[in-house]
Amino acid sequence: MEKHLKIKQTENKKLQRSYEVVVAAEAVESRIEAELKKAGQQAKIPGFRPGKVPMNILRQKYGQSVMGEVIERTVNEAAVEVSKSKDERPAMQPKIEITNYEPEGDLAFTISYEVMPEMPKVDFSKMKVEKLVADVSESEIKESLERIAEGNRTLTAKAKSAKAANGDTVRIDFKGFIGKEAFPGGEAADFNLELGSGQFIPGFEEQLVGKKAGDSLDVKVPFPKDYHSADLAGKEAKFEVTVHEVLEASSPKLDDAFAESIGMESLEKLKGMVEQQIQRDYDSVSRTKMKKDLFDQLDGEAKFDALTQMVEMETESILNQFEEAKKRGEIDEDRDEEELKAEYADIAERRVRLGIFLSNVASDNKIEVAKEELTAAVMEQARAYPGQSQKIFEFYQSNPEHLQELRGPILEEKAVDLILGQVKMTEKKVSAEALIAANEEEEKPKKKTAAKKKAAPKKAAAKKETKSKSASPAKKAPAKKAAAKKTTAKKKA
Repeated sequence: MEKHLKIKQTENKKLQRSYEVVVAAEAVESRIEAELKKAGQQAKIPGFRPGKVPMNILRQKYGQSVMGEVIERTVNEAAVEVSKSKDERPAMQPKIEITNYEPEGDLAFTISYEVMPEMPKVDFSKMKVEKLVADVSESEIKESLERIAEGNRTLTAKAKSAKAANGDTVRIDFKGFIGKEAFPGGEAADFNLELGSGQFIPGFEEQLVGKKAGDSLDVKVPFPKDYHSADLAGKEAKFEVTVHEVLEASSPKLDDAFAESIGMESLEKLKGMVEQQIQRDYDSVSRTKMKKDLFDQLDGEAKFDALTQMVEMETESILNQFEEAKKRGEIDEDRDEEELKAEYADIAERRVRLGIFLSNVASDNKIEVAKEELTAAVMEQARAYPGQSQKIFEFYQSNPEHLQELRGPILEEKAVDLILGQVKMTEKKVSAEALIAANEEEEKPKKKTAAKKKAAPKKAAAKKETKSKSASPAKKAPAKKAAAKKTTAKKKA
């Protein structure tokens, strides 16, 4: 097709390229005729045998559909020829616009794209990175084991004459009223409520302290003004409550029998699993800090023009993250959108530039993502959506183009590993507290961007929760940092 193309460059500014392209009429017409002949081989038109239909009849019947297909394919192939002829590699899908076409005439269109920038040479061996190393202490392992045990507490009924205290669980029936009218969702039977847990709205649990099995009472409390149900917010409520049972929680003894009850061979094996989990968390925090230090150095070395379109897309992504975080109540600030865009544009530019650089490192070193690694990434996505794993697998099978979204981060991590293998790395022993503090200090600027951040290592390796049905007095509250509880009521929206 190259000999039938006329190419005129209209823009060559930094990474931006634009061209006006004309495909000669004869090239377009020969393609249309070839497609019409192909259609004529199968066409069943009264009075004509297949393959013997005159061209003018074929044009009348199939001309419009064939022309559309040919024009689209011709434009796409011509666009590829343009970048090849100029020895340019478009960074993203080119923007193409047909400017003129008449039947049996030339086909004219414009094409614009940004080219991949030339990568600077960086000597990684001159970089220095410090690796913080924290060991897991016996006290941390013990604390985690105790949390696991507390998460597997059992409830035992106290004597009928025993009065409920904070920390006890009461099995109750309740029914809520606003005035004399019961409100929807305001009742439950055989509901286990841990007193002092803060699970229900303020004032509810306190009125059950000191009660015993068989007691009935009216619990009068106001719904908070910011309660999640607007129909109840700020209103005075009365709950008719019957206490059926007072239960005392007890944690199991940490021994082999307990370890076996949660699927481990022995207490020693459970300790080993806990230690490994905490160590993995610490190593992850350490790597996060190393990457941040490495990226700061690369930011100073890998200087080149960033791709405008990618930066705009990344800026928009950060803004969306910011807005979502505001909706979730994680960010409490109201700022002008234009001001935010200006602030986040620099962050987006850095992300895009470093992403391109690392992608180039992966390409130059022939780093690839194995099928097994991609499968593992899909499985990780599936684990994030309990009960929907089959749908997640089907999604990626039906939309292989979305696998690229999983391949990119894997390639980046491999490129980072390659670079870290070449830098001058020193190790520094620190306490777990110092490691976490260092990571939190690095993360502080990211709060404004609402970017994802790695949580500090959890000291509990595992926990079990049995969730009971929700009830209207339940309030929405942030997750507690305390140990898991055997019975945790869901918060009703």
